[in-house]
Amino acid sequence: MEQDRLRRYGVYQIYPISFCDSDGDGKGDLKGILSKLDYLSSLGIHNLWLSPIYVSPMRDMGYDIADYYAINPIFGTMEDFATLVKEAEKRDIKIIMDLVVNHTSSDHPWFQEALKAPDSKYRDYYIFRKGENGKRPNNWTSSFGGSAWEEVEGEKGTYYLHLYGKEQPDLNWHNEEVYQEVKKILNFWMDKGVYGFRCDVISEIYKTSFEDGKKRKISEPVGAEHFIAQKGCHQILKRLRKEVIQPRHGVLIGELYGVDDKQAQEFLDGELDTLFGFEITHTKSLLRQRIRPKDFKNVLVKWQENVSCNGNYLENHDQHRSVGKYVKRGRDEIAGAKMLLTLLCALKGVPFFYQGQELALVDYNHLSEEESHDIVRKFLEELLKKYAVPPFLRHFIARKFGRDDARGPMPFSSIDGFGFTLPGRKPWQKFYDVSKERNVERGEKDPSSVLSYFRKALSLRQSDDVLSFGEISFLPSDREVLLFLRTYQGKRRVALFNLSDKRKEVPSFPEGKKDLLLSNVYPRKKEDSLLPYESRIYRIDEPFSKNG
Repeated sequence: MEQDRLRRYGVYQIYPISFCDSDGDGKGDLKGILSKLDYLSSLGIHNLWLSPIYVSPMRDMGYDIADYYAINPIFGTMEDFATLVKEAEKRDIKIIMDLVVNHTSSDHPWFQEALKAPDSKYRDYYIFRKGENGKRPNNWTSSFGGSAWEEVEGEKGTYYLHLYGKEQPDLNWHNEEVYQEVKKILNFWMDKGVYGFRCDVISEIYKTSFEDGKKRKISEPVGAEHFIAQKGCHQILKRLRKEVIQPRHGVLIGELYGVDDKQAQEFLDGELDTLFGFEITHTKSLLRQRIRPKDFKNVLVKWQENVSCNGNYLENHDQHRSVGKYVKRGRDEIAGAKMLLTLLCALKGVPFFYQGQELALVDYNHLSEEESHDIVRKFLEELLKKYAVPPFLRHFIARKFGRDDARGPMPFSSIDGFGFTLPGRKPWQKFYDVSKERNVERGEKDPSSVLSYFRKALSLRQSDDVLSFGEISFLPSDREVLLFLRTYQGKRRVALFNLSDKRKEVPSFPEGKKDLLLSNVYPRKKEDSLLPYESRIYRIDEPFSKNG
């Protein structure tokens, strides 16, 4: 069963432009990924998700696709991709592509034809609507800010829908031809050996109606009740699984923007193998970057209890680095980074890791507006300028919601270029401030490094059926301490986490013969308290109930 492979091995995400540059142009590429397959294999990686590598104008860093059937020359050629798939397969590493089909690039030939010829069949590939009395078709807003409608140049009063950037027009999934086009795309890549797809904002593809939306929180788009997790979306995913994915023994992974834990479970009924929710990364206030431990715990428990196969992640290309978000920067941050990796390896579902997480990479100390490449940050900077927001506050807000911090080049060594690019070459985005101290070369030489610990934690997950496939139940503990039980075929594991930067008491759990399988701190004579960010996983040999 393919879901079992995901549960046992997890998934490692690569952001290709920032992973490894083979030709010295400052941009990561497919040959760079190929050169690091042995490194990835040594980590225990068996499922590799690549952010988009298709032809794109890169206004949204590849999530605006202009040709679904071709490799962006920035990354290489189709021959390079074929070699990558072949060499990965030799190491039992399967490739998962990013599938972006809520929208295309405005440069895509379909959309260009739709603009040139209103009577073309391609006009119905997208969502065009007439406004009335000088107003847009409705009050929907884009997730990137502003209206979700853009007026067509030369056609006054006619608009097209874009739930993201205006350069990313939404596809019309009411049109059967759109479904057939996407089906062809999936078959094309699976014919080339792709294992499956991570489906970008897949919960939004079907728009049930175009009525005005209700007012929502400032961070949520208006109109979401008409396009989030609609019945038509479920029907489409069921068809794709039945007609393409299931016969080829592949996987579908869904990014479910705007979906709560109860809605999420429905997507696992003959549709997706696993999924991402956003609540765990959005549990913070406007002015607070770090998520409070008690809030982190509450959201995590809710999703674990209500969703049968979560995609468990703490950072990715759209999110800030997890150290600094869940763990306070400073003396205990290395312990915190190890604790977070332990957590991902212990939870029910599928663990997802993002490049550099195994090194405890952290956000930039400073990234100016001029150094940003993110469409979201650039939009917010311009918007806040119009409202005369002071520069300091403007930069703070724009960077908080921006995504540059997760996209810095991966450091492999301490030499000039950090093993990402050739010495003396400028990377597409500047290196992380911690690259000299936290890189693969240094981590390999230090048995106490986060990198060394990552291998140990992931190896335990992959070798232990209880952690891979077991059920989960949460036990009483301090509001900043997480204690849970994993059970499978009569075997038991107890996992214990101090989510805070304060020493905590060890909560009581039923007695039994216990063996410590993993701890993120050096062996201690006494285990009667938890150090800041301490984590432990025990094997409990004696049967016991949740109530002891």
